Amino acid sequence: MSSHKLCMIPGPIEFHEDVLQAMATPATSHVAPNFIPVFGESIELLRQVLFTSGQPFIIAGSGTLGWDMTASNLVEAGEDVLVCNSGYFGDRFGEW
Repeated sequence: MSSHKLCMIPGPIEFHEDVLQAMATPATSHVAPNFIPVFGESIELLRQVLFTSGQPFIIAGSGTLGWDMTASNLVEAGEDVLVCNSGYFGDRFGEW
């Protein structure tokens, strides 16, 4: 039996012990002086990963939050949408 809880967002996803150790460090406040350079570096690194010079968005939440933000900014109340469903998370979007 594993010594840590199974993370299911979506998954199941197993994390290497090094990742769990890194995630166990105290969180940095978004208003802390050392947050700004770290956030800036994260945006620059994400641009490299995405091969873009545009402005990526870093969201502090799950993938579901990202899709919810996208849908809520593109769809007006009462509009019809097509939801391609392939499982649990698709079921949730179909219900909204």
